[in-house]
Amino acid sequence: MDINTSPPADLDTLRETIVKRYDSLSSRLQQVADFVGDQPMTVAVENMANIAKQAGVPLSTLSRFSNAFGFDGFSSMQSLFKEQYLTRPRDYKERIRKARENHDIAQDSPQAIFHDFGMANIESMERMQCSVSPSKLERAVALMNDADTIYIQGTRRAYPVAFYLWYALMKSDKNVVLLDDHGGMLTPLTKRMKPNDLLFAITYAPYAAETSDIVEYACKNNIPTVCITDNQMAPHCGSMEVCFEVQEGELMGFRSLSSSMYLAQSLAVALISYEMK
Repeated sequence: MDINTSPPADLDTLRETIVKRYDSLSSRLQQVADFVGDQPMTVAVENMANIAKQAGVPLSTLSRFSNAFGFDGFSSMQSLFKEQYLTRPRDYKERIRKARENHDIAQDSPQAIFHDFGMANIESMERMQCSVSPSKLERAVALMNDADTIYIQGTRRAYPVAFYLWYALMKSDKNVVLLDDHGGMLTPLTKRMKPNDLLFAITYAPYAAETSDIVEYACKNNIPTVCITDNQMAPHCGSMEVCFEVQEGELMGFRSLSSSMYLAQSLAVALISYEMK
């Protein structure tokens, strides 16, 4: 169904247009729509023949798909993917800087904040990749694997990381308990921890008293502890088996959780992979 229309000027607009028109596309064109939505990087870097093969459609279907959205050929549509995935990551900081100097982009505009947070998160994760040793990762996964029950605790800003880690580890074979204060059960649940269990704590300055108390209890009762924090000089870190120091990206007084989530996800998947061996 080739429709004479002006082609979208950017990838976001193309995606929105595909979504709006998806139900009216033929089954073959829907197949292409599904592929370009799921594999945008492939569309950006591969040639037309390889894309058609991976999408499971004839070359002519790719041409019909691009024509249906106003492009004069597949390469014209592909250029939007190349611009998004191959060009922008290398020079967007310079573009933003120049645009700000020309007063085209305000310092607090959504676009500027979006890119600044992205860069802060990227730099944070790159720092962590260099600072976290393989032996520390191996030690943390080994402790998690050896534990009868993994107790996870984090409150306020740390709570999303704790909750995600609990959710991810529920896919493992381990007994996993999220320590929170719903129903006033934090203290009773804490007292169930034994030396053959593991406490996984997440805490950041100014260090929630609830978390500090639980970590102190674990240390006093010889319960192995793994921690994600922002400073290895935080309370009781010296008594923990493993302490990951994570310096999150920060912008306008808001600290991110991207690196902590990245680390938590890596540990959870590593444990699950270990169990499958």
